[in-house]
Amino acid sequence: MTSNESFCRVCFCTEERDWRNLPELVVSTVADIALRSDVTDYIRLRAVCKPWRVVAKADPNFMGMDPRCFPRNWDIVKEDVRRGKTRFLHALTCASIWLQIPLEHGEVIASAEGCLILASVSGWKGCKQKLRLFNPVTRAVADLPAIPSLIKVRSAGFIYDGQADADPTVVLCVVDPAKMILYYKPGDTNWLIVNDDEHDELVPYSGGGLSVRGRFYVPTPTGNVRKLELRPRAHLVYAARQDARHRCDSYFGVRSTLEQDADDGDGGMLLLRYIADNVDVFMVDFTDDKGSLILVEDQEHYDRCFTPLLTLGIGSTSGDKLPALIRKMGKLCLT
Repeated sequence: MTSNESFCRVCFCTEERDWRNLPELVVSTVADIALRSDVTDYIRLRAVCKPWRVVAKADPNFMGMDPRCFPRNWDIVKEDVRRGKTRFLHALTCASIWLQIPLEHGEVIASAEGCLILASVSGWKGCKQKLRLFNPVTRAVADLPAIPSLIKVRSAGFIYDGQADADPTVVLCVVDPAKMILYYKPGDTNWLIVNDDEHDELVPYSGGGLSVRGRFYVPTPTGNVRKLELRPRAHLVYAARQDARHRCDSYFGVRSTLEQDADDGDGGMLLLRYIADNVDVFMVDFTDDKGSLILVEDQEHYDRCFTPLLTLGIGSTSGDKLPALIRKMGKLCLT
């Protein structure tokens, strides 16, 4: 045999594999891996055959609003009114799926970790909003307390500690009729307002926020990051601050937003700070206890780690502020 020769050994299996009778431990292990990866993979695994569905159980409580079943990284990009379906795009893999949203529950006013907040107008003269939480993958619907007035929601989120039997707390960032943060804890009858009087900035937050694996963060206008804590009472604490080199002391013409880092599948965040016509991008790093904001100076890294999703009124990204390459990527999502 010479060095130029190559051999390929091919094994042919004439015996038909019996996938239905795989050991339960194997199916259960694969199901756990699929669920940690993406709930859509878990749903597809259960659809293979009845024995697999038996092993990968779908308890009504588990498939309801259990945070493990949240379709994270999936966002709305396009709605097809004629088909009655909506296209969702995965922020990390760019995979897309068409799902149906129950229009009888109202319109989409916000999204968080793949779940949707639906609102329908009711009450006398239509001044009451009935809210529902909807998981578009598992089709689970949960009623939320109604709000006795019409509100405009900038963003939504969840707070949970990872316990399988604990329903998440729902958070809404409202910008109209006034800027406020509302939260609803399972078992309560009404929404409560976060009273945040202990802050050293004139404006506590910019009106938006980002939900990341059971934690809810809001940016301050000057580019700091705060986190919502529920104990001993609902309040905002600083999770990351700008260092002296990038600190901004003026509020005039300054605003900040938090976006998902499309280059980090483990809940990474980017902070975008808009000052006049300039945009500064910071990576939010929580590797240490204090948290830090790292300026992204490499344009190529910026283009790679931030992919805007053109959502139906959801999100805070301004397309005219983004590089042409990123806007082009956003347009490709709609084709």
